[in-house]
Amino acid sequence: MPPSGQPPPSSSGNLKYLAIGLFFLASAAALWFVTQTPPPPPVSEPAPPQVERVNAMAQPEIDLVVPTVPDASVAEPAEPAKTRHVGTGKKGNEWDCSGDLQGAAAGKVVNENRPQIRACYERRLKVNNVLQGDIQLRVKVGSSGRVVATGVSGSLRDEAVFTCVRTLAQGWTFPVPTGGSCAVLQVPFHFSPKP
Repeated sequence: MPPSGQPPPSSSGNLKYLAIGLFFLASAAALWFVTQTPPPPPVSEPAPPQVERVNAMAQPEIDLVVPTVPDASVAEPAEPAKTRHVGTGKKGNEWDCSGDLQGAAAGKVVNENRPQIRACYERRLKVNNVLQGDIQLRVKVGSSGRVVATGVSGSLRDEAVFTCVRTLAQGWTFPVPTGGSCAVLQVPFHFSPKP
């Protein structure tokens, strides 16, 4: 019992501590609830739109009627190479020749060198990853069987590849032409990025 003259103790002081205790208990429960919920699933980003890449330096393609080989990197047994007598009928043309090459032997020389030709293309593909097209290599074989002139054209339109192919072809040696002092061989190559 309280001493006389003093009012009975108020219960409001206990109520204040009870409210603070409930606040901390609710905060702890909320914190526990937040840490127990799984994270939301990741939001998937939409796929980027497909954009056709265009080489701004490319020139329009030239239509060539050229038999193509499926891929220059595939070393398949060559069919007999076709030789053509190329010339304009004018005297003194660099490509006028009357000789022929044995098809199987000429095809063997070309097939042995396909990996190096493909390497010319692969180096430039690292610079331009959409580079593709055809090359028509023209080789003039002299009386000793050595290449005496080269020419390159086609839809590939990359001068670095053209130069590399010409340089490689200048080191090739074929069988000696028959029926004349020189022969001209035309070899098609098709280049496209490997999947």
